[in-house]
Amino acid sequence: MKAKKKELAESIATSIEAKLTESAASSKKFKKAIEKSADKLAKKLVKLYKKADKKSQPKAKTTSKVKKVKSAAAAA
Repeated sequence: MKAKKKELAESIATSIEAKLTESAASSKKFKKAIEKSADKLAKKLVKLYKKADKKSQPKAKTTSKVKKVKSAAAAA
């Protein structure tokens, strides 16, 4: 999941930086803020993906436990 999160953060950051360079020159401060925000967003998205995966997987049925009956020899 870390690799997925990192890839997602980089993708978000590059797309925002591309839009930013169209309108104005970017500085190191802008770049750092964008990367930080992209990392936070990627972390939240990965968390949502995990929740969605968890909900989509069917729960395993638990079988009822059968009580073991003690034999007469063991009880004596």
